[in-house]
Amino acid sequence: MTTNKKPAPHLKEEFLTEHLPYEVSMLRETYELARAQKPAAEHNAMVESFLLHARNLIEFYKDRPSCDFDPRMFTNASYQLNKDFIPEQLAARINRQVSHLTTKRISQSADELGPRDWALILRALEEELSRFAKALTKEYAEKWLLHQQKPPPKEATPPPNPQSFVIRRANLAATQKT
Repeated sequence: MTTNKKPAPHLKEEFLTEHLPYEVSMLRETYELARAQKPAAEHNAMVESFLLHARNLIEFYKDRPSCDFDPRMFTNASYQLNKDFIPEQLAARINRQVSHLTTKRISQSADELGPRDWALILRALEEELSRFAKALTKEYAEKWLLHQQKPPPKEATPPPNPQSFVIRRANLAATQKT
């Protein structure tokens, strides 16, 4: 492995057990949400989120300078980068559609990536993830597998009512005056 990226060991472990699984999970979830019928703003938010997580994973698997981690940091020596798993033209289209305010930004919905493109992106990333997971060193494979086990579902707790905080605070202030 030749890389000049040298994050501390605890940051590598945090990346593998926390940040990378988060990106994968969000990619999968936002893909499903983007495919569902929603009002335009909500739909666009899900599409942009899906493409943003896709871009983050593409940058990792292609070992781009914008990512502080190289996949080969976690894998055996036989693992090779596959910089062609997503064609550069498709990666460039993602960049033109998401987050970058440039003169090259996609401006017509006909140019935007659609459901067929999303499916191709997801499939390519899933294949790359599988290839990566199979090549993990024993140490990292154990951490990856341990983290991939789903925790038992938590009991649903209702979101806090913003008014309840105001009421509690008002009640607290009233009791402190007495």
